[in-house]
This record gives sequence, C-alpha cells and structure tokens, in this order.
Amino acid sequence: MNRLLFIAFILSNVLTAQVKISGKVVTAENSPVAFAEVVLFENNGARPVKGEVTNEKGEFIIPYKAGLYRLQISQFNSVLYTKQIEVTADLDLGEIITNPAQELAAVVITQKKEIVERKVDRLVFNIENTISTAGGDALDALKITPGIQIQNETINIVGKSTVRVLLDDKMIELGQEELTNLLKSIPAENIKSIEVITTPPAKYEALGNSGLVNIRLKKAKKDSWNLSLGTGYLQRHHDSEGSNTSNFIYNQNKLSMSASLNYRDSGIYLEQESRIHFADELWVLNYPLQKKSKMLNGIFNMQYIATPKWVVGFQYLTNINKTDTDATRSLLIYDNDTNEINKNITSVGYAYLRPTLHSVNFFNEYKLNPKGGKMFVNLDYFKYKSKDSRPYEGTSEEYNPPKEQFFKGINNNNQNIRNFSAKIDFETPLEWINLGFGGKVSFSDTKNLISTFNSDFTDQPVTDLPLAEFDFSYKENVQAVYASGNKKFSNNLESQVGLRVENTQAKSYDVALDQSVNKNYTKLFPSVNISYAPQPGAVYRLSYSRRIDRPTFAQLNPNIAYINPFQSIQGNPLLQPAFIDNFEFIFSYKKLESKLYYSHDKNVFMQISTPDPNTNVVRIINQNIFNMERYGISEIYVFNKFKWWTSNNTADFNYTKSKSLIESTNGVEGFNLKLATNNDFALNDKKTVLLNVNYWYVFPKTEGFVKLDASSSAAVTLQYLLNDNLRISLKANDIFRTEKINFNPTVNGVYQEYRLYNDSRYVQLYLNYRLGSKKAKSVSRNTGNEEERKRVGN
Repeated sequence: MNRLLFIAFILSNVLTAQVKISGKVVTAENSPVAFAEVVLFENNGARPVKGEVTNEKGEFIIPYKAGLYRLQISQFNSVLYTKQIEVTADLDLGEIITNPAQELAAVVITQKKEIVERKVDRLVFNIENTISTAGGDALDALKITPGIQIQNETINIVGKSTVRVLLDDKMIELGQEELTNLLKSIPAENIKSIEVITTPPAKYEALGNSGLVNIRLKKAKKDSWNLSLGTGYLQRHHDSEGSNTSNFIYNQNKLSMSASLNYRDSGIYLEQESRIHFADELWVLNYPLQKKSKMLNGIFNMQYIATPKWVVGFQYLTNINKTDTDATRSLLIYDNDTNEINKNITSVGYAYLRPTLHSVNFFNEYKLNPKGGKMFVNLDYFKYKSKDSRPYEGTSEEYNPPKEQFFKGINNNNQNIRNFSAKIDFETPLEWINLGFGGKVSFSDTKNLISTFNSDFTDQPVTDLPLAEFDFSYKENVQAVYASGNKKFSNNLESQVGLRVENTQAKSYDVALDQSVNKNYTKLFPSVNISYAPQPGAVYRLSYSRRIDRPTFAQLNPNIAYINPFQSIQGNPLLQPAFIDNFEFIFSYKKLESKLYYSHDKNVFMQISTPDPNTNVVRIINQNIFNMERYGISEIYVFNKFKWWTSNNTADFNYTKSKSLIESTNGVEGFNLKLATNNDFALNDKKTVLLNVNYWYVFPKTEGFVKLDASSSAAVTLQYLLNDNLRISLKANDIFRTEKINFNPTVNGVYQEYRLYNDSRYVQLYLNYRLGSKKAKSVSRNTGNEEERKRVGN
C-alpha cells in the first residue's frame, strides 16, 4: 500500500512538473528592454496562458508546463517580438533582439484596415482611409458613415430612431443642439474610426433607444508628436461661417497627451413654414430663424504608465456656446368660408442662449494577472450651466371689424445640472470564457429658476413686464451592475452574452404647483451576439439587445416658452422612459453585408404640436405618444476593384407600424426606403488630387404619427495635397437644395403641414497644415458618466 502511494506521488509530480522558460530582451544596440510584457499564448489560439514582466536588465523567467506555445513580447501596447516555441524541458532563449521601429513599420504596411469592418457586435467605419470629410467635422463624418442617417442635424441609425453618441467610449451627455455644436467643433481629420453599435453589449449603459455610435480619435505612436492646424470659410445662401481648429497629440516614454482647441463663428438661416387647417380658419405661419453662434470647444487628455501594470490619467472637456437667435414671425389667419384674411399677427422673438459645460474624468487601469485580467476604475463629474432669455413682442391686426391689439412677454430659465458617477469594470479571461463584469452609480441634480411673463392681447402697447418666478428641480439616481461572457469556439463560432440590471430613483418638484412626481423602477437589459464563420470571408451574425430611452432634463422641465399668445412650447415632468427591443440577423460575404432586423419601441416620446379645435390655441409639448414595430432589410456594399476608385453603398428598406397611446392622434404605417452612395476618386497617379462624390435619397416615409415627403442631398469635395503637410479642400454641399423636411400630421382632428429647410447648401474652403509624426493609432477609454451628459440641453 505504501509503495502504491509512493508511485502515485511520483507520477503526480511528473505530470504536474513545471518547466522554466527564460531569456533576456534587448534592442539592436544591445540595450536591455525593461518592463516589457512576455506572454505565452495557446499555440492555435489568442488566449494568453502565462506571462511575466522583464526586470531592469531585460531578463524574465516564466514557470509553466510543457507544450506548444506562441511567445509574444510587447511594451506600451506595441508588439516587439513573436515566436512559436515547443517546450519539453527548461528552455533558455538567450538574448532576444527586438527592433520596435521595424516591427511597427511592418504592422502599418501589412495590416491596413478595410474601410468597413464587421465585428461580433458592431460595424467599424475607418474614416481615416477616406477623403470625403476633408475640412469637415465630426458631424460631416457621421453623414457618410454606413448605416447612419443625419437629417436636420438629428443622428439616426438607418431603419431606427435616434442614437447616443460616444467619444472614445465616453458618452457625450448633451442635448441635441449642444451635441451638434460639439460634433461641429471636432475636426474630421482627428477621427480614426466610427463604430456603429446597433445591439450594444452589457458593459455599456442601457441608455440609447436604438444603439450607440462610438467616435474613436487618433493617438500618436510611441515616441512621436503631431500638431494639426486648420482654418476654414463656409458660405451659405444667407450667411457665412469661419472656423479655426487645432489638435496636438504626444506620446513619449510613459506619457501620452492630446489637446484640442477649436473655435467656430457661424451663422445660419432656417426656413420654417406651417399651415394649420382648423374647421373655420386656416393658419399660415412663416417663421424663419436667423441664428448667430460663437462656439469654443476644448478637450485635454493625459495618460501615464505608472508601472507595467498600472495606467492612470484624466480627461477634461469644456464647451462654451453663445447663440443669439432672431425670429420674425408672420401669422395670417384666413376665413375658410370667404378665403379672406381675418387677422394678421406679426411678432419678433429673440433667444439669447449661454450654455457652458465642464466635465472631468479620472481613470485607472490595472493589470491583475499575466493572462489578461484587468480592472478599470472611473470617477466622473460634470457641471452644465445654461442662462437663457427669450423675449418677444408683436401686434395683432383684425380687418372685419378693424382692430389692433398688442402683446409682449419674456421667458428666462437659469438651469444648473450637476452629475457625479463612479464606475468599475473587470475583464477576466478564464480557461473556458472571457468574463466581464462591473457596476456603476450615478447621481444627478437639476435645478431650474424660471421667470416668465405673457401679457396676452391688450389694447395698448405693453411697457411693464412683471415677472412671475418659480423653481423646478429634478433628482435622479441610477445604480447598475452587469456581467457578460465572450467565448470563441474551435469551429469558428463566437458568442457574447450579457445581462445588465439598472435601478432608478427619480423625483421632480414643481414649486409653483407644490407638486412632486416620484419614479422608482428596476429593469433588466439582456444582450446576445452570436457569430459563425463557415469559410473565410463569410460570417453569419445573430444579435438581440434591450434598451431604454430616458427623457432629457430639458424635456422634463415644465417651463413654457411662448411664440405668441396662441402658440407655446413646454416640457413635461410626467414623461415616462421608452423601452426598445432590437433583433438582427446579418450575413457578411467579403464586401457585402445583408441584414434582416426587427425592433419594437414601447412608450416612445417626442414633441407634438397639439391644436385645440375649440379655442384654436396650439401647444407644442413632449408626450409619450406611440408604440412602434419596424421590420426591415439593409444592404451595405463596398466596391474597390480599382486603385483609383472606392465606392461605399447603402440601401435600407423597412416597414413600420405605430399604435397611438393618446386620443389626439392616430398611428401610421407604411414602407420606407433610403439609398446612399459615397465615392472616393484619385484623379492622378500620385494621389495628390482627390475627388469625393456623395449622394443620398430618402423616399416618402412614415414615422410614428407623421408622414414625410421625399428628400435628398448631393455633395462634391475636391482635395489637393500640396505636400506631405498641407491640404486644401473645396466642398459644395446640398447642391440641388433638396435636403428639406416636409411632414403632415393630424392631431385632434386638425390637419397640419410643415416645411423646414436648414440652409444646408453651402460652399466651403478649408486649409490644414500638419507638423510632426503622421502615424496614429486609436485609443479607447471607458469612463463613468456615459449616460448623463447627453441628457442636458436647452
């Protein structure tokens, strides 16, 4: 018996005996490479099994079991050396000579990215390989991204509704107007890629009704720096715009930094017309807006590799905006029986907006083990302050019998929003799965001091404005935890499954009404992404995710802004969140991607113009309006058979059906179709003269409770590379002036017609000069307030 135990003991030691793999990492000049990561990977896979860090002399020892492995040496996220090894006993590799410059150059040459890539949970558009956004901004870049549609500066995923936007994995928590201003301040040349995430995994916040768009910025290569300076002039039909951009990126030893400072002085003229058909009257309203804006945007990032296992850094973002709007409105009221003008109401309205945003993020990244385990900790704080004033005045002239009246008013809103959030994430590669889990807490506090006065109609000009003041506050706390797993199987099958749980407590208080509204709810948000590659170039993908769309802080604000005594705009503190389920089945083959999709949107909210058929008063208010189903198919095809021509083409066809949640309107249903093409041409052999032609067309469509007319846009960009550093571009946008929005809702039995044009036809001249290194790579950083900053605005 003792002999058997002894034999078993010997066998167990033999079977589990470890061998030692050692060596010394040096440069071509025989200098030791300290603090480099030396990792063993499975011979036929990408999973790390064991790793160590070189000491100050460049030496390492890895104790592990015998077998076949791939040895990889890297430093500061750059691969320096790889080799296949077979280990049967202790193995001394001696001096391992690395040449980082040659290794990195080889990567740049052999791994040029495709313009469009598909991953298990997202589409990646490598915009740095295109020319169509030369001299443009981030909003221009999004306009040519496959699967994205932008109309009237609202960002949508094709076949879906609005999305949330992230900057380097950090959600931009701004209202629609502030988001547009920020995107316009980011030069397109600073962007490496844009990711369209239609079914986000559990690690991302559940906020975003139809997915996420992640903009990844460039970062300098190791031991390099880059300075980019740009200036542009844009001429519209009614106004002009000037811009100056600057971007600096630096990476030396353990420190990397980036800074961007941009200024834009712009003017735009918005054409707006409406016709409201009451039973006894026809209202014809012409209300163009002349908007002047001065915007200053700054972003500063710093990252420091404190130790081989610890990276620390911070980000500061500021956005300062001064916008003045002048609106001269004319309302003609016709008698339906005589077709004569009964009343003419003219008014002049102004809006003086002064929003500012300051946001700070502190982050830490820890490497927990050589197998790739990591921990990310983020602390975020932002402060948004907006001081808005909207005065107006006008006259009302009746013709039968003759009568003249006057009206005047003002609406002031001082809004302060503060948010603090903390977030922790873990990435843990295990033997059988790559596991991710984490949590987040967020605390938002919104205060509004509102002062308002509306005189209504008076027989004498109004000279006194006695303001009525009241407060509105809104507090929201969110706690979230999640877990997700990614598994790659040997038969080219990959799965990603996750679950996120979010608990929300919200409370609003209206001082004037002495009324509180409390909301407390806990919701589950599952996500599934499965991909299968039966052969090279062919991939099948199946995905599902559940999302939430919470109202912005401005949409919850009950503040009333008057256009005239008959028309007003206000928020709604009773708004409820919307919930969305998204399903997708995708087949990709080489340059072609085909997608079948289905989505169900519950409790959708938006602004609705509600005319009262009894009093002929029109209130524009936010409401939960409808539930909607959408069935669709989309195609993306990239044609690049010729060196001088690359064509990016998209087609989307879907059927939508909406069911109204309110009595005042009915849901609509119908088919929708959009076609888009984006083409880059090299006009000479040296590729110093480049041409881009972009065109899209949207057929008549239905959305929610409205039907929209067809719209389209054509743009041409010519770019000349004077040398390696100087670029000159000339762009003509919306050449045929067809990017218009026309829609016709019926609410409370009253038919309405709206015609909008955002003065998108322009000619732009842009110059850009670059200094320093041209090489760049992307960096991403998951930060904590990925949900809250999007919901501020005015």
